[in-house]
Amino acid sequence: MAEYILSKSTYIRGLQCHKSLYLNKFRPYLRDKISEEQLAKFARGHAVGKVAQQLFPGGTTISRPGKSSALKTEGLIKEGFPVIYEACFISDNVVVALDILVKQQNGYNAYEVKSSLKLSDVYYSDAFLQYHVLNFAGLKPEQFFLVHRNSEIELNADVELEKMFVFTDVSQMCEEKEAFVQENISSMVEVLKQDKSPNILPGNHCMKPYPCDFRGVCWKKISQSQQDELLSL
Repeated sequence: MAEYILSKSTYIRGLQCHKSLYLNKFRPYLRDKISEEQLAKFARGHAVGKVAQQLFPGGTTISRPGKSSALKTEGLIKEGFPVIYEACFISDNVVVALDILVKQQNGYNAYEVKSSLKLSDVYYSDAFLQYHVLNFAGLKPEQFFLVHRNSEIELNADVELEKMFVFTDVSQMCEEKEAFVQENISSMVEVLKQDKSPNILPGNHCMKPYPCDFRGVCWKKISQSQQDELLSL
């Protein structure tokens, strides 16, 4: 089983800032304290993911991502197991855990579930990466779907399950982004081989798409007026 350097979350972090990627790997103790809001968001995402699993019942859940989980996933695929939750794959220096993998006549469909009411650029980047890793590992999905909450329907036991979610087939987009993803992975791996963090100045990229949790380090010597100016650029 191949080694890995990046995960889905660190890849997304690296798209935002290579310095944040480096600090997360080698100076994690400098990270800002996680907010209650962020903890609640994690919990909400986990809960929605569990509900979405009911769309494809009878699956088996793979434990936390890693070599043993990737090997277990590989074995289940060879057996033709119909539904796998948190299917783990390692390839091209990246480990990912796909929310739901469902057997089709000639392969598998992939489903990545989001708790939000609409799809953001980050979610598309997430899908592009996972598609690439699955493809590179030898399991090209028949179709890849991003699944998110239907804004018009509440999560409710009295509502038909399929109506609670919106399915977006991003397979073609994933295909078109293959080279882009591989290029990003290569550049991030090179960053993590360096003996010091990249010299990247703070700016509005520190807040988009997510507020970076290393702002306490990068912004500590910058005055409030300078911060306001940088964020306005």
